[in-house]
Amino acid sequence: MAKAFPVEHYRGVYRAHQSRAAGFGVTPKEFNARVAARTARGGAPPTPQQWSSGAYLEVTSIAGHRCCPKATGVPCMCEVSYSCPDHGTRCVGSHD
Repeated sequence: MAKAFPVEHYRGVYRAHQSRAAGFGVTPKEFNARVAARTARGGAPPTPQQWSSGAYLEVTSIAGHRCCPKATGVPCMCEVSYSCPDHGTRCVGSHD
């Protein structure tokens, strides 16, 4: 089993994901509710690791692979491609 970090570590990771979601217009209250709904499955109270993982999955769902809200999708043969005036064009997936 993986070594658990101190709770403060997971709180910091959670806050970072919460801040990234805020950049996409999701309020902290809404983000917390979305993560709580995601981690509520299973009946037992979620562990700090599960909260952190849930926050990562939720912010990924909100942002997709976009670097920031300015990024827009562009056509490409890869899985996902975005272009941003600040960060340039990024592709996710194979170009095969």
